[in-house]
Amino acid sequence: MQLNLAATFAVARRTAVWRQFGTAAGVTTVTHVARGVPRRLSSGTALRILHRSTSLTTVTPLRTYSQTTRVPGGSATRTCWKCQCETSQTSVLCENNSCSAIQAVSSTATYFDILLGVPPTFTIDTAQLRRNFLRLQQAVHPDSVSQLSAVERQLAESQSSWINHAYSTLKDPLQRAHYMLELRNAAVREDDNVVDPELLSEIMETREAIEAAGSEAEIAALREINDEEIKETVRMLEQAFGAEEMEEAQHLTRRLQYLKRVDQTIQEWELGPPIEEYH
Repeated sequence: MQLNLAATFAVARRTAVWRQFGTAAGVTTVTHVARGVPRRLSSGTALRILHRSTSLTTVTPLRTYSQTTRVPGGSATRTCWKCQCETSQTSVLCENNSCSAIQAVSSTATYFDILLGVPPTFTIDTAQLRRNFLRLQQAVHPDSVSQLSAVERQLAESQSSWINHAYSTLKDPLQRAHYMLELRNAAVREDDNVVDPELLSEIMETREAIEAAGSEAEIAALREINDEEIKETVRMLEQAFGAEEMEEAQHLTRRLQYLKRVDQTIQEWELGPPIEEYH
């Protein structure tokens, strides 16, 4: 499988410049220009040299370093950039216990692969998601690798950010629905206009009810109704994704998006109008 680098690989040294060269036979190579003499190196060789270097000045964040292969049975593996041992393509750390170097997330990996080890599914174990997130985040947090090489520090920064975003996406039903639709090339934009007449009518009625609310009891009743609508819509999304009914999932995602906005409007009502200060 072809190796991808998400950003240009450029490391400035006193006597050498490294650049992404391209791909050859499915293996990414870089050009090492030392004293004016170009030399092609595999990404694994380049990174081992960088790891040993004591004169690095800058390293741009990398997405995927290692050559990816497939072992009998079809499971994807890749070569650890540091110890050259085979490790799972969806592992954030090298599976060689004597190494455990941080690995760049594969360009083909999903948030589900990394944080849950399952195919994309709307129905998830949120408690397990949180446990896995905390374990990975502790392993790749920049503070945990502050004494390691520049390559590993850059990897930690990049992967920590990636894992944070993955977790925030999967833990929220609306963001999870958006993400699953994107994976299926059926994305729903957050600024899409509502074209369903029934939903449009419901939106207008709810807005009028919130604007007309004159007491906390009235707004609390509206919140309770909206909360139940959110729960029911999430339940229906589970069914739609489970049945691979993407059009229904799109419709329900738009509805959940609207219900979340109602929830925000209710919260703003409860906070009350801003207090003006006069000087």
